Amino acid sequence: MPMTTPAWEITGQAEQIKPTPDGRVTSGVTVTFRTAAGNTGTVFIPDAQYSPAAVAQAVGQRAAAMDAVSGLKG
Repeated sequence: MPMTTPAWEITGQAEQIKPTPDGRVTSGVTVTFRTAAGNTGTVFIPDAQYSPAAVAQAVGQRAAAMDAVSGLKG
């Protein structure tokens, strides 16, 4: 079976409390990642949704968008 390079990799996590637009706060985890193209980014996952599947979905979407935008020229 051939080896494939992953599209992204988790490089860190930090528990955080963030304000919401309505003035409340929510606790969750900020996940840091690096894409195969070398871009780095973060996604915030509220504690209520934090799971491997939720992280994979959020990071996958953001990583794909970042790599698609990377290198754009006008």
